[in-house]
Amino acid sequence: MKKILLSTTLLVATAGVAAAEVTLSGSGRFGLDYAENRAVETQLAYRLRINVDAKFEADNGVTYGGRIRFQNSNGSTAAAFSPAMLYVEASGVRVEVGNSNTAFDSVALMYAPEIGFQERSFGDPLGSYYSFSSGPYDFAENNRVGIYAAYSVSGVNLKASLVQPDQAEANPGVTEQDEMSLAADYSNGQFTVAAAYVQNGLGIEDNDQTFVGVAYKFSDAGSVGLNYNDNGEIGGLEVGKSYTLYGNYTVNGITLAAYVADLDVDGADTAYGLGASYDLGGATLAGAIESGFLGETRADLGVRMSF
Repeated sequence: MKKILLSTTLLVATAGVAAAEVTLSGSGRFGLDYAENRAVETQLAYRLRINVDAKFEADNGVTYGGRIRFQNSNGSTAAAFSPAMLYVEASGVRVEVGNSNTAFDSVALMYAPEIGFQERSFGDPLGSYYSFSSGPYDFAENNRVGIYAAYSVSGVNLKASLVQPDQAEANPGVTEQDEMSLAADYSNGQFTVAAAYVQNGLGIEDNDQTFVGVAYKFSDAGSVGLNYNDNGEIGGLEVGKSYTLYGNYTVNGITLAAYVADLDVDGADTAYGLGASYDLGGATLAGAIESGFLGETRADLGVRMSF
């Protein structure tokens, strides 16, 4: 997502106070969504997301800032703000607190197999883990807090995070464990490699997950990649390990993309997806058709945009 295509910048300068910058950015999408065996199989899907970012640079070169997100999608009762994330950044180091990103969710290549205007894939991780929350926390999470640290240098990105589901221990009966994750990725422009690990994903004890990915950009028009996910366990049951091979190629302004995913669970079918997208000059027309691990079919066709 391009961070700033349409922005509002407010500069506030007073004696002894650094100039502050407040920007609006976001994305939108709308189109038709089909899911086999759903009560209403074909539905209109849409989402509007607005990010509100504020930051300033101190005299010593350190940047301080924060973000909240405003979002609404079909199926939601109303648009709502996310909890806040605050950060400090300097010399390639970034530290976030509050509704922070997480190392596992932020690793490169994890979501590279996604296709369609809703950008989804059966090749995505199947496990449960924390990420930046685009909407309000539920009641059991009202004391959730995260901390995230990242360091970038010469194409190397190192990340670590900790999420406490109930740092105040104020919610009786909530027994979630602290989630901890680590991630690293490297790119030289042609090759990208990435790996990540999360312990107690989504605060679930022993729900440990691993991701490894590699991608090769064979030309300016196309690339291929392979992802591996150990998706952890829930309730003592293994979710399974999945392997996803994917690729994309652009010709005459049309990007064709495909993936094949395998899950090592008895009875699971091979999942696959085919997608195409076309640049409309500021927006993208995209569609996909997919078959899941249970043989179910889903498809979408619509427009997505960034601003």
